[in-house]
Amino acid sequence: MRIAVLAKQIPAPAEFELRDGRLVRDGVPLEVNAYCRRANAKAVELAGADGEAVVFTMGPPAAGDALREMIACGAHRGVHLCDPAFAGSDTLATAVALAAAIRREGPFDLVLAGLNSLDSDTGQVPVEVAELLGLPFAAGVRDLEVDGGAFEARLETDDGYCTVTGDLPVALSTAERLCAPSKAPPEEYAKVDNDLIVRLSAADLDVPPEQLGAAGSPTSVGPVRVLTATRKARRASSVTEAVDLLDEFGAFSDDPPEESAPAPASSALLASGPDGPGENSVWCFFTEPGIGAELLGEAAELAAWISGTVTAVTNMVDESAWDQLAAAGADRLLVIPDAAEPSEQAEALAAAAAERLPWALLVEGTRSGRVVASVVAARCGWGLTGDAVGLEVGPDGRLVAWKPAFGGRLQAPILSRSLVQIATIRPGVLAARPPRKNPPRLKAEMLDAPAPSRLRTVSTEREDDDSGELRRARTVVAVGVGVEPDGYPVIDELRAALGDAALGATRRVTDQGWAPRGRQIGVTGHAVSPRLLVAVGSSGRFNHTVGIRNAGVLMAVNSNPEAEIFDQVDVGLVGEWQTIVPELTAELNKRGVGDRIRSSDAPAGGTTTARRGMRVFDLRASRAKPVRASGRP
Repeated sequence: MRIAVLAKQIPAPAEFELRDGRLVRDGVPLEVNAYCRRANAKAVELAGADGEAVVFTMGPPAAGDALREMIACGAHRGVHLCDPAFAGSDTLATAVALAAAIRREGPFDLVLAGLNSLDSDTGQVPVEVAELLGLPFAAGVRDLEVDGGAFEARLETDDGYCTVTGDLPVALSTAERLCAPSKAPPEEYAKVDNDLIVRLSAADLDVPPEQLGAAGSPTSVGPVRVLTATRKARRASSVTEAVDLLDEFGAFSDDPPEESAPAPASSALLASGPDGPGENSVWCFFTEPGIGAELLGEAAELAAWISGTVTAVTNMVDESAWDQLAAAGADRLLVIPDAAEPSEQAEALAAAAAERLPWALLVEGTRSGRVVASVVAARCGWGLTGDAVGLEVGPDGRLVAWKPAFGGRLQAPILSRSLVQIATIRPGVLAARPPRKNPPRLKAEMLDAPAPSRLRTVSTEREDDDSGELRRARTVVAVGVGVEPDGYPVIDELRAALGDAALGATRRVTDQGWAPRGRQIGVTGHAVSPRLLVAVGSSGRFNHTVGIRNAGVLMAVNSNPEAEIFDQVDVGLVGEWQTIVPELTAELNKRGVGDRIRSSDAPAGGTTTARRGMRVFDLRASRAKPVRASGRP
């Protein structure tokens, strides 16, 4: 079996510098992306003695060390795309180059890549490479079996697992827990023969130069901003004082957040009919009405700024949910019939969007939604921002999508020069808005049914009875590894005192199997925006706190007075959780907080992302002239 492995060298997450929107690599420790290490290890295992595992990477000369380390760990050889012409490549331009190199060195039975990269938290490149190669794709492989020309893979999903089967060749991305990573010390990979690495320039690839590097990138990065703590960071000397502060900060309020407002009515409503080419329409693709409501509320605000309309695109054929979509902000509804698989959804969505050319396309940032968006972007040659945390209208009337990087420590505005601007948004990032008044009655337009997927889902497993609870929860208690499972009954009592708060957890907790993976909050888990979140036994690392920053009020309990978490919350209590949590529960019960919260009709959602008016961000210094996207191979 011949296997192509995609590997990316990144700056060590603890040390990095950006200059003019690009990573500065000189003098910064570099390492192989953790997910890519799993892809290499699995490829070596599957290739065995009779096969071949070939590792591909793109980057400056230093990236050759990534190939040497993977070869030292068992890969047979490496291919290094190294040329100044590749500088400034976004995900699509990177995928174009990598796909061309794989095509040149192929054919391959399997393409393996990491689920995402830790520097930019994006998983777009593997999907786009697969689309450009014409291969089916599945994301987040936890278990993988290959038998002859067929495979079976168990995939991590947002709320559990699913098992898919199909025929080779196929492209897959590997989950963090698939296998032990490939690692070798520098003295070992320094011994790797240079003859085992082929170096390719842009001229070696069968790709027009205008599709490579900055010229071939439909997106660009504006001025990066470093996030600083904006919380009140008050240390309470007692449980009573802590609850007083929570009450003062509005954690138990029955009123909606002051800045929260209903989705505005679109200012250019059309009674019926499809969108004309290039009309100012914001499209939202989703597969679940709750997630759709978040997207549609944001889309309605964008549409109001551009005097446009909002179109919901979904595979939901149940008419009972359509009124909810109209109330959330939808002016039109497009339905994709018979589309359960991401590839089927992407095919129909790409065809409709390419014909009608909406102003922007917002896609649910679920595991499957990211695949859909990446396929559409590669198929149409459009710019894509993955996991945006904020959307704005620039002074030139173009979309500005704010994207986190390095575990949320940075945010960068991503600008797109393609005809259609695409962004994925993770559930829970956007503040929920109350329903708008007098919404239109939606009449669904049925799109053409897509061709059947080459991958088949044969089973699904759900770890949670209600995977959407975290996203909808008004209150959340998030436990860190400092709280072991025998203490969870005490945590459950606190949850009850907070009006039946949802349970969340850090990655280390779910790694231990103490809580379902669907309860994980952070970079590789969920983003939540409750009115109140209480973190117990969490150190406050960015890979977790990036998922809780949109809470209205944050409180932390930790025995370490120097814990990072205290700089990122509004109220902090220092002490052993075994003592503090029962006292906190008793104080909340004494004040009847749980009953107040249960009786509240206020919508979920923090106050930090809701906006009464959208800020227009001035990016004149970094704005690129809009051009028509070129065709892709």
